Amino acid sequence: MNNNNSTQSPLYPLQGWLAIRVFFCFALAYLLSYGLRAINAVIAPALTADLGINNSTLGAMSSAYFVGFFVMQFPLGHWLDQYGSRKSESVLLLFAVLGGAIFSMADQVIFLAIGRALIGIGVSACLMSAFTYYGRWFKPELQGSLASAMLICGSSGAILMTIPVQMALPIIGWRGVFWVMVGLLAISLLAVRFGIPSNTDPVPIPKAITEEKEFLGWLKAYYPILKSGQFLQVAPMGIFNQGGFYAVQTLWLGTWFKELIHLTDLEVANHLFMFNLALLIGYAINIFLTPFLNKKGFSTYNYAAFLGGLSMVMQLLALFGPTQYASFCLFVFGVTATSYILAQSIFIQFFPRSIAGKASTSFNMLIFGGAITTQWGIGVLIDVLMDKGLIKADALLYSLCVLIALQTISYIWMWLAPHILHPSRFLLPTN
Repeated sequence: MNNNNSTQSPLYPLQGWLAIRVFFCFALAYLLSYGLRAINAVIAPALTADLGINNSTLGAMSSAYFVGFFVMQFPLGHWLDQYGSRKSESVLLLFAVLGGAIFSMADQVIFLAIGRALIGIGVSACLMSAFTYYGRWFKPELQGSLASAMLICGSSGAILMTIPVQMALPIIGWRGVFWVMVGLLAISLLAVRFGIPSNTDPVPIPKAITEEKEFLGWLKAYYPILKSGQFLQVAPMGIFNQGGFYAVQTLWLGTWFKELIHLTDLEVANHLFMFNLALLIGYAINIFLTPFLNKKGFSTYNYAAFLGGLSMVMQLLALFGPTQYASFCLFVFGVTATSYILAQSIFIQFFPRSIAGKASTSFNMLIFGGAITTQWGIGVLIDVLMDKGLIKADALLYSLCVLIALQTISYIWMWLAPHILHPSRFLLPTN
């Protein structure tokens, strides 16, 4: 179904209680998706103590979520166009339920990783399916508010995985926590499947028309994106800055609080709560501040670039400044890191609407590919440095320094790329 078809429907534009119901169906699924992404930062000590796994194994196992998420980005755009958000997301959520159940019962790392990968596959559509649906069935002037509201819901999911999970761990253990998540995922699956009107699904294009050279067609559609100056300009930032942020937020931040700031497990949960609250505040600030700055002639690009640079400074201050101010610096890091989602929205504007979904998922592949690499890589580097005789705190410090160095190089490349790459590679905004 395209935009023209949706505007001809008597349901367009969705409004009133039906619109609210649809929003909350998507919002619940995305809240759980983001929560499951972040939960290992809290349960990692209990998990490692129970199963006796090392840092590199923990990083590899946790990054399996991002592997599952990553591999689904390529076909997801096609499925959303062919079958619609309701069917695509509800079917994929079945894999998340299965993955959560496997994770809950696992007593070997391989099954933990399989469970995490299936969860990543299962929740891979939660944000993109919502954005696709909103673009088809809600008024254009509501798109920015809907996107920001979804991001706030995601941050709320990360917040719920902090203090509440830490309080539940002594009572039901990490396995019990995941069984609760399985139940919530099942509820969200039913909400998406039956809470969203079935008559808003697109009419699938007959297979006989699409199957010939379908795969090659998908690849060709990505070619103008991957060769563009914009993609080459932001690729390192997507991998190391935004992907690295997800790697730290969803696993190593808890270790950072514990090893470098010397907090107890309960204090770590409290600080993770505050960090994710800082993210939520950052998204809310962006909703109101970016339109104001645009009216004053300060572009969203420059605003995002300024915050991106500040986020690296805050990480360095947290590592090398006075310990009593480290937590505050990390909270500011959380606020400034919200600039990365602005960069993604700017990137998409340079491509026609006909391939906007592919532009979005191509950027997602950078981000989650980077999250996989950095989350696992930090764990490997920690173990290598500890084998050389360093204590865990110093090994973590040096590993984070390597990540920040890569982020700095990527940030410098973003500014230099327009002067190095040929101007013909860069596209003009489509709107």
